[in-house]
Amino acid sequence: MSANRASANRVPAKRSPGNRDLAIDATRGVAIWSMVTAHFATESALAAPTHSFNYVDGMSAFVMLSGIVLGLVYQRWVTRYGLRFAYIRLLKRIAVLYCCQLLIALVAVAAALAGHRWLTLLLPIDGWMQGIWLSVTMQYLPSGGNILLLYMVLMATAFALFPMLQRGWWAPILAASLALYVLSLFWSPDWFYLSAYQAAPHIQNVAGWQIMFIPSVVIGWNWTRWDVPEFIDRWLLVIIAVAVAVALFFHYGIDTGPWAHLEPKLADKLDFRPARAIGAYLAIPALYGVFRLLLRWWHHDWLRPLVMTGTRSLDSYVIQAIALVVVPIHIAHRPWDDITMQSVALLVFGACWAWAEFRHFMHIDKLHRVPGRIVRSLGDQRKPSGPAPGPAHRPDRETPTGEQLHTTGAHV
Repeated sequence: MSANRASANRVPAKRSPGNRDLAIDATRGVAIWSMVTAHFATESALAAPTHSFNYVDGMSAFVMLSGIVLGLVYQRWVTRYGLRFAYIRLLKRIAVLYCCQLLIALVAVAAALAGHRWLTLLLPIDGWMQGIWLSVTMQYLPSGGNILLLYMVLMATAFALFPMLQRGWWAPILAASLALYVLSLFWSPDWFYLSAYQAAPHIQNVAGWQIMFIPSVVIGWNWTRWDVPEFIDRWLLVIIAVAVAVALFFHYGIDTGPWAHLEPKLADKLDFRPARAIGAYLAIPALYGVFRLLLRWWHHDWLRPLVMTGTRSLDSYVIQAIALVVVPIHIAHRPWDDITMQSVALLVFGACWAWAEFRHFMHIDKLHRVPGRIVRSLGDQRKPSGPAPGPAHRPDRETPTGEQLHTTGAHV
């Protein structure tokens, strides 16, 4: 039998849609759930499971997993298509993030001008002109909707990281990232911080938060070479044991224990102090490893709400950020009792899940392509039936398909 016939008769291995690592998606889904419950159902029974590890939250996981997926996906693109292709894709992704942050800001402006400024925790504005200017310049960042600016700044570092990683210089990158982080613990000038239009303008210390992103990009870049999933599988029990021990230490030592007076220096979120970094680098791999274990025995539909929202984690984040402003105005006025909080949290997470399922059902991979698809669909309806004359279809050689990319968690 010829090699071609053997290849044609070979049964393809069963794999997830788009060759995605569903454990990454499920972990990102937990990050979205953590954000939703933190913003809508604080200290409720729904929030407890994802907030039981002190100082580790959805934002930390969102930033870390975004770095991993960025490194993982772009390593393949750089290898197959070169830096120029990767840079163009990176610019497009940053532009998408900017548009998403702008949408969140404009919703907050509309709420403020309608008399609901207290929902945004921002300073008063004089009108739409000032609101639009503050939104366009990324200063009008409502509480619970300001992560994307940090994400954009951190993603911009990839323009410098990719050529270095291409040359195998991951060790100097890690050393520089750690050195910058240590420096931020002792000295953080104003230009280290992102700011918003509020009474206390500083919102994130980029030099501190980058410790969650830049090393994660390195890990993602070397994901296959270092056999990261297999390493986590092999040492999962140890990782979980250490994570639990550290969580107990944080709770009984810092949160409620004898070192509680040191909590600002050890666990402050704005500057991203060491307890947060250590906790995240233990808790998130442990959770990822648990999902890998579960997915060996369960069908992925058992984890479908987490997997689908994690697959569309950016969309889910935008939905919950807008809901944080819209829901108290139009659905349930604050203050909320416990039942209302949990109901709203379930409603918002359900909306994130429903939107992810809608995009999956409609085969909408990229939102910016939807208008073009609609125009082409309308054009096709006007054409007479039957085969249309013309040159044979040629595949787009500039934009690889999802199957060609063989990506893992490709929606960065």
